[in-house]
Amino acid sequence: MEQKKYSVWSNVRYVYKKVFHYNKKLIFQIPLQMFCELLAPVIGTIVPATAVWLITDGKSIKDFLFVLGGITLFYMAILFTKQYLYNVINIQNTLVRVKEFYINNVVKLMTTDYINVEPQEKQLIIQRSINSIDSNWIGPEFMMKNTPLFITNFIGLIIYGTMISILDYKIIVVLISMAILNISLTNYARSYEEKHKKDYVKYDRQISYLYDNSTSLINGKDVRIYQMEAWFYQLFKTLIKKRIAWSTGIELRYFMPSLSDNILLFVRDFIAYGILITKTLNGEMDAAMFTLFVGIMSGFSNWLQQSVNTYSNLRRANLGVNDFRAFDEIEEVFRHNGNAKPPKNSNQPFTIEFKNVSFRYPGAEKDTITNLNLKIDGGEKIALVGINGAGKTTLVKLLSGLYYPTKGDILINGQSIKEYDIEEYHKLIGAVFQDVEILAFSIAKNVAACKEEEIDYKKVRYCLKLAGLMDKVNGLKDKENTYITQNLSKDGIMLSGGEMQKLMLARAIYKDAPIMILDEPTAALDPIAESELYEKYNNLTKNKTSLFISHRLSSTKFCDRIVFLETGQIAESGTHDELMKFRGKYADMYDIQSHYYKESLEVKGYEEEIF
Repeated sequence: MEQKKYSVWSNVRYVYKKVFHYNKKLIFQIPLQMFCELLAPVIGTIVPATAVWLITDGKSIKDFLFVLGGITLFYMAILFTKQYLYNVINIQNTLVRVKEFYINNVVKLMTTDYINVEPQEKQLIIQRSINSIDSNWIGPEFMMKNTPLFITNFIGLIIYGTMISILDYKIIVVLISMAILNISLTNYARSYEEKHKKDYVKYDRQISYLYDNSTSLINGKDVRIYQMEAWFYQLFKTLIKKRIAWSTGIELRYFMPSLSDNILLFVRDFIAYGILITKTLNGEMDAAMFTLFVGIMSGFSNWLQQSVNTYSNLRRANLGVNDFRAFDEIEEVFRHNGNAKPPKNSNQPFTIEFKNVSFRYPGAEKDTITNLNLKIDGGEKIALVGINGAGKTTLVKLLSGLYYPTKGDILINGQSIKEYDIEEYHKLIGAVFQDVEILAFSIAKNVAACKEEEIDYKKVRYCLKLAGLMDKVNGLKDKENTYITQNLSKDGIMLSGGEMQKLMLARAIYKDAPIMILDEPTAALDPIAESELYEKYNNLTKNKTSLFISHRLSSTKFCDRIVFLETGQIAESGTHDELMKFRGKYADMYDIQSHYYKESLEVKGYEEEIF
């Protein structure tokens, strides 16, 4: 997917719309600061010329002090106002970046459709967006810093350029010609950066991944036991070396226009001052005018250099703003208008139907699910089984509203999920996914998944009991208010893998959704705890339509029906007894697993006899 590119001025409008939305006072403060920024060097140019004129015209000390004193006081007031507003606006720029752009990014990440965050292509877009607001020298805030400066410098350039043109147009021609060379070199550097920016995004993602995993408490045991620190260090060293090489290449290209500008500065000054000195010696201007035009010449050179630099900075900032907008404006796939609401939860369980459903992940060469048809009656408990890669988890993602089918449709009570508002549809789903990720909040917050004041603590304890975790919680000093991990509280605790899965089950129970999905919810549990959980799950899912995924076929007996998936299609379907009589692939897999169970029992008996 090619990123849409906006012009500098389109992005300036975009950025300042957010700036003025955040703080309306800036509508007046920024122009005032620009006026002071423009006026200060003008006064600085006039002061020495005025002093020379007062001296050469034979004015008295009193006149000298009165005129220059008045100008100096006014100059000081302008400088104070300029610096004060500069500090105020700089602080506000950072706050805008954090409170408007950064928060916008966080909200977008949490609310955009899942298909916009999981594929690697989309993750690169997200990483570039995150990088664009990572500091005040890139992206939106860098644009906030340089836009007023560029406008101020450009106005100063016009004013001083007009005055120099009256004196001698050849000076302007020389100065502008050299500026064009500088701009060309800057554009080359910017084009190179834009062409190769994907490289540094890739390095940043890899470095970030390594950092997160090398500092993770969960991985800490493995890192130490298997002495992986040298391996991590070498990977870090290699990636950081590549990242530094990339940055060095970019900065060298931006260094060239700066170097050329300093070299050409001597040429500019030699020509410009040569013209001024010649006119003064020829009697075409007096000492005061010479001093004034020396200041104007120096000022024009500064305005020109700063105009080129700030515009270069704007072009560079524009790359970051485009990266931010690429994710901010990414198109949603599902409905988000809040109007198409699914039916409310009632005493009648929901029916689910997959009609000719096919699905292919973005960038994949073949379908993961192919022309699948499956109807789940209201209140029915379905077990999805099959080898890894059969499409079980993909089917769960489709039913959960995380992806749309590439072809076909999914119906809830006879209505396509495409017609539902996705936020409303998600209220129908209670899910425990295969990958367990606990938030570093309290146990109660993890279960209720809502604001503190909205938590029903009685219900939280009830759900923890049903999930088999209440005995553990009762043994803690702060009970359900105990924090998980010590990231946010020094008294936080670590839960085992099985305990985390029970906590996630408690969350799904608390939500009390009419459709329950459990994707390998017992993978970290021992057989006894697993058996107890299945009995509870069987009771918890009364009047609910539920989908259950497990690799342990012995755990699927309580389900009304077992669906065996193979390469994204339904190979077999029926009850456990029916499939065992059919003697197909399900029976073969069950027999293999039973064989391992029998071997384990024999070994256990042998060990007991020995000891």
